[in-house]
Parts: sequence; C-alpha cells; structure tokens
Amino acid sequence: MNLRSRQLGQAMFEFNLALPLLIPFVLLSMMLAVQWVFIYVGKSTLDAATIKAVRAGALNHGNKGEMEKALAEGLIPLYVRDTDLLSSYSALAEARIAVATLSDLKVLNPTKAVFDQFKYRAKVNNNSVNEIPNDNLMYRSTVQKDVGDGRKINIQDANLLQIEVRWCHRLVVPFANYAIKQIVTSVLYQPSKEQLTCNALGLATDDVYLAMISQGMMRMQTPFRM
Repeated sequence: MNLRSRQLGQAMFEFNLALPLLIPFVLLSMMLAVQWVFIYVGKSTLDAATIKAVRAGALNHGNKGEMEKALAEGLIPLYVRDTDLLSSYSALAEARIAVATLSDLKVLNPTKAVFDQFKYRAKVNNNSVNEIPNDNLMYRSTVQKDVGDGRKINIQDANLLQIEVRWCHRLVVPFANYAIKQIVTSVLYQPSKEQLTCNALGLATDDVYLAMISQGMMRMQTPFRM
C-alpha cells in the first residue's frame, strides 16, 4: 500500500510539473478548432454565394457587374452582426467592399474565343448587339467549332456559363491565425498563386488571409453578351 501511494503521489507531482507546459498547446488546439469552424463556414458561404452569382449572370446576359452584386449579397452572412434592418444594410455594404478588394470573379466559359465563334448580330431596342443565341437550343445545329486549345464545342456548350471566384478569407481567431500564417507563408508549404495573392494582401493590411476557390456553372437563360 505504501509503495502504491508513493507511486500515485509521484505521478501527481509529475503531472503538476507538466501541466503549465501543456496549457499553451491545449489552448492553441482549441483556437485552431474554432478557426477551422470559421473556415468551413466561410467556404460554405462562398460556395452558396458563387451559385447565386452564376444564376445572376445566367439571367442578365453574363453581366459581370450583376454577378459581383449577387456575390456580395450571398456573402452577407459573413458580415451580419444583428437581426435588425440597419445591420443588414451595413453587412451588405461591407460585403460589397470585400468583393471589390478580396475577390476575383472570372468567367471561364464562354471565353472570348467561344463568343467570337458563336456570336451573331441581334436587334435590341433599335440597337445592334453581338450575342450568343439562347433560344430554341434543342433545334439548333450541334456542329462543333474549334475554340482553341484543342477544344471543340457546339452552341449548347457555348450557352453554359461557368465562373470561378477566388476569395481571400480573413482569419480572425487570435494565435490560431498566427499559426496558420506561419504555414501558408512558408517556402516549404509552396503556396499556390492564389495564396500568394492573399499573402501579399495580408502584408499590406497586417491581417492573415486564406485563399479559397469556388466554381459555379449554369445554362444561360438569356443571350450571352460581351
């Protein structure tokens, strides 16, 4: 009994010695867990906002301004802090600024080459505009045309609007953002081109950003114009 008591007492003594060293690691682990939850929410919100943006493009002739406007509206949940109307307007204003400064929306399809191959001259409000025809697609020719880079597509493919949104997501959890910063800025990590852009933004603003990419695709509901 005495031997066992001495062993238990020694274990407790060693635990008390190690506890102060373990506390920082435990706290950092908890903060990293919270930060990853925020990252997951941010990516999910970005994916939903990208779908909203590509839908706006499909309904508005592929207009990039309309897509960026819809993207900002989709990102409101990241900035809203209260349920009142004023907070919603404030969140929308913040989201629009964020879209202008933290995001890059690119139209992957139709490209300029695709547009040039399938465009036709149409009369709109007594004005002539170039657009990719969108009506009666099931009856139109399915002949494929060369659009460069070894790609051949038909008019149905040309009417698929595909966009990509590159987003720099700001990390806000103390200590966790610093730990992640050491990783994404490390030469050993070999950051992507998108992450390098976010790293440069972080240097300019003294914040930490994580690069996120989201894509969306939808069939055009209006003739695409460029």
